[in-house]
Amino acid sequence: MANVAFTLDGLDDLRRMQGFISYATLEKAQRGGILYASKAVPPAVAKGIRASYNIKSQRIKQDISKVTIDPTGESATIHFSRRPPTLIQYGAKPGTRAKGQPGLGQGRGWGPATRPGKPLTANIIRAQGRKPIAGAFIARGNSGNQVVLRRNSQGRLFAVYGPSIGSIFLGRSAISTDLQATVRNRINEQFIKGYERALSAAARGR
Repeated sequence: MANVAFTLDGLDDLRRMQGFISYATLEKAQRGGILYASKAVPPAVAKGIRASYNIKSQRIKQDISKVTIDPTGESATIHFSRRPPTLIQYGAKPGTRAKGQPGLGQGRGWGPATRPGKPLTANIIRAQGRKPIAGAFIARGNSGNQVVLRRNSQGRLFAVYGPSIGSIFLGRSAISTDLQATVRNRINEQFIKGYERALSAAARGR
């Protein structure tokens, strides 16, 4: 499991209110803030990654295993699964076989294909388009799902994966810094919103 921790800010106004409300109301407000902030994280991460990477939002959210918000709202930790998406989940398309190899006659074998084959391709980063993956092919795994396989130097098959959601978010991608800032702001914003809604509900006797 990989995780990233944020220090949040912008909560000074809420702290000043603590001297005017009961401890029970304060706890309720903090729970409201935590609930709102936690729910906001997966959609915000998915939206940011989807804008640049060719992977579905649902698959991105699957790799956010847990979101932990400090009761004070001062920090948040996002926990990511280390399991990377398969290349199939990054839109892998099978290659094509070469066609039209004419016989050369007189025992000289076959000539060059009139229509050369194409390698398997995948589009991981949207702006970069489809990239060929030499020697890769699509097969059905033990679970029945399709996987992309290649052979290593010893001839053994291995599965080919794309970048993990955690690695994209944690700093191994061109978008990580901006994405982290966006998600941090969203957590902050939603914690305050949930906190204020809980206080309003308490004031109405709910």
